[in-house]
Amino acid sequence: MKFLIIILLLIVPLLAEVGKIIYIKGEVSFLRDGKLKSATVGMQLKEKDTFLTKESSLVKLLFADKSAISIGSNSDFSIENYFFDEKKNSMAKFKMKKGIFRAITGKIAKISPDKFKLKTKTVTIGIRGRIFSGVIEKAREEFFCEKGTIYISSRDTSFDIAKGFKIQVIPGRAPTPPQRYKSSELRKVHSQISGFTNKQCKR
Repeated sequence: MKFLIIILLLIVPLLAEVGKIIYIKGEVSFLRDGKLKSATVGMQLKEKDTFLTKESSLVKLLFADKSAISIGSNSDFSIENYFFDEKKNSMAKFKMKKGIFRAITGKIAKISPDKFKLKTKTVTIGIRGRIFSGVIEKAREEFFCEKGTIYISSRDTSFDIAKGFKIQVIPGRAPTPPQRYKSSELRKVHSQISGFTNKQCKR
């Protein structure tokens, strides 16, 4: 019995850890178990962690399934639920209250694409693709599909968004139909969340 308890004590923390921080620039803090602390490179991630970034700051998270999320200045990002075991019960649910992000999906998007979700104040984003970015501000939210396909649902309205298209959502209104974005628009987003390389996210 004592041996079983020891094994469980060793396994549970491993299951709770879902990834790690691979890069930090500027001032980044995280909220865990009601305590706010400074984030550090190499720190293990856990479910329910919330990351807060200041002006001109950036944090990059690499998850167990090789999903990678970059979070830019003045952002509020949470890991709502995360579980990965190479099987179809794997899941990832994130929440972005404000700020800017870029997501490169990993194995969960291939194994269980319907269980990879990112929620904001106004929309739920699902994925059928690989790379997408977003800007969440008080007056508007804007999302860019860079590779593959994503879908946006809000106020009983949903759209599929293909590579090269964006969608804008005004709080209190239904999303506007997707439209092509300019390369300059995407470069502006990337300038605030640059740094991921294909090698870091290689399967």
